[in-house]
Amino acid sequence: MTVGMQPDGNLPSAVSTVDGADPLAKLIESARGWHGVQLGVLGFIGFCGVLKMGAEAPGPDWLQWLATGGSVGAFATALWSIVMVGKVAWPTGDPAAPADPAEMSGQLRSGIRTTIVSVALMAFAGLSAWWPTEQAPSVEVSLGNGGKACGQVAEGAPAGAMWLNTAAGETLEVHLTTVANVRPVASC
Repeated sequence: MTVGMQPDGNLPSAVSTVDGADPLAKLIESARGWHGVQLGVLGFIGFCGVLKMGAEAPGPDWLQWLATGGSVGAFATALWSIVMVGKVAWPTGDPAAPADPAEMSGQLRSGIRTTIVSVALMAFAGLSAWWPTEQAPSVEVSLGNGGKACGQVAEGAPAGAMWLNTAAGETLEVHLTTVANVRPVASC
C-alpha cells in the first residue's frame, strides 16, 4: 500500500479508513473485498464447467458452440478482471510516487464491470442446457389376450420386448410376441 506524506513532510502515524481520511486506503480495501468476490466467481465458473446435464447435449449444434464460447469467454473475462482488481488491491508501484486514486478507481470499476460480464456469460452458457426436447410419442398397445397398455416407448429394452413408460410412472415390459396392435395416441 502506498501512503502519501503529510504537508509537514512526515508520514502519517496511522491510516484510518473508518472516518474516510485516506481515500486510497478505502479504495484498496474495497478492491480487496471485490477480489474475494471474483475468486468466488471463478470457482463458480469452474464448478459449472464440471457439471454435465446428461449424456447428450440438448439443442442444436450452433447452440452448443455458443455455450462453449460463453464458458470460455466467462473464464477469460474472470481471469482478466481478477488481474485488474488485483492491481488495485495490491499496488506494486513506486513507493516514492503516490498512486493516483482516480486512476485506480477507474481500474477498479472496469474490473467490477468485467466480473459482471463474466457472470452473464456463464449464465448464458448454463441456460443453453434447457433447450426444449421432443418427447417420445405416446402409443397404445393392444395385446393378444385383450389387454391394453399405454405410454411412451423407452429405449434400452431387451431384444423381443419393448418398454412403455406409463403416466403413473411405471415402466412396463411388453413382449412383442403378445402384441396384436400398436397405434399412436395424443396422450394416455
